[in-house]
Amino acid sequence: MNMSLTPNTLYIALYVRTDPPVPDNFHWALAPWMASHGPESNILKTFLLVGLLRIVDIPPGAADPVDQLIRSYDAQLNDLGESSPVDAVEDGKVLDAKVDLGMLEREVMDWGNRYAAEACQNVQPRPIIDPQSAVLSNIEVLAYLTANPPRRPPKPPPNSRHWVPSPDLRDHNTVVKEIHNYVARLSPHLLNYPAYIHESQRQQLERLQTQTDADPAALPPVLPIDNSPTPLDHALRELIARLQPYGLTKGEVLMILNLGVGVGGAAAAEGEQQAVEEEGGGEEMQDEGREGGEQAPVNGNGHGHDGMDVDAEGQPEGEEGAEEAAEIPEEDYGALALLDTVIEEREERLSNEDVAAILAIIRETLGGQAPTEA
Repeated sequence: MNMSLTPNTLYIALYVRTDPPVPDNFHWALAPWMASHGPESNILKTFLLVGLLRIVDIPPGAADPVDQLIRSYDAQLNDLGESSPVDAVEDGKVLDAKVDLGMLEREVMDWGNRYAAEACQNVQPRPIIDPQSAVLSNIEVLAYLTANPPRRPPKPPPNSRHWVPSPDLRDHNTVVKEIHNYVARLSPHLLNYPAYIHESQRQQLERLQTQTDADPAALPPVLPIDNSPTPLDHALRELIARLQPYGLTKGEVLMILNLGVGVGGAAAAEGEQQAVEEEGGGEEMQDEGREGGEQAPVNGNGHGHDGMDVDAEGQPEGEEGAEEAAEIPEEDYGALALLDTVIEEREERLSNEDVAAILAIIRETLGGQAPTEA
């Protein structure tokens, strides 16, 4: 979330129409109280503003043509059948063809619904969303690097010494190789996510791998670009949408994605092993105490120790706590241990039922099988 505007940039501005707000009921870029397009200044001070979403930068010299293009739809924006300026943006080809404008409109509506109440209360400052400054998860970085492998380095001229290729991609290629090694060795659960490259790209990667087996130093050429959504893209959108009711922060969701909480693999196994070791360590300490002639203290009237009397009301509370803890299946203890480290104040924000639901959502959305890396 940003708090400043960028010049020569196209934003979507949302305004609430009712107080209390009604879901999916907004004014789009008012002028006045009607959908339209135009340059704005001091827009953050306007009344009932929900916020602004940055959708595209306008290249230098293209501002006037884009302005004229979108203004040509002003007379139609509020006619029956034109739901929002997104329709005009789609007809005018302002955005790249790969952008799903229907999904963009849905995401804008969902975002507006979350902040509409604050707009009615005039909470300041109003938010500005800049998707272009988003942080990528490890699986998204892996998907991009897999679909766009390093370029083959140029061959040095004969009898050349200390030759530097142009462009010099050696450091870049090293970083790409290390990222793939990191995933294979330390984060293999990422490979169990839904397919992050298209089937056609995977097949071509396999062919290129076969051709370059004889020469390990050779790097594959650039694959054909395919910007259509992959199964992973759909899974991430569904995951984020279904986790919204639980109030997780962006950083917490990123950590869940990167660690593969609840999905399995190295990170989940490590959490389960840590939980087992902690439990085993506690038993060893008790055994050592008994071997040394000391009995473990008992909460209550223990034999040989002064016990603390527990009133009758304490018994049901203990039983209720045990029932709540029993809601988490035994196989989820490792995932629960990881969530406790990822989600701040987890026990205060989420019940065990919420944790079980979150783990189910993660497994349903990210439980697919990704193609094996070439």
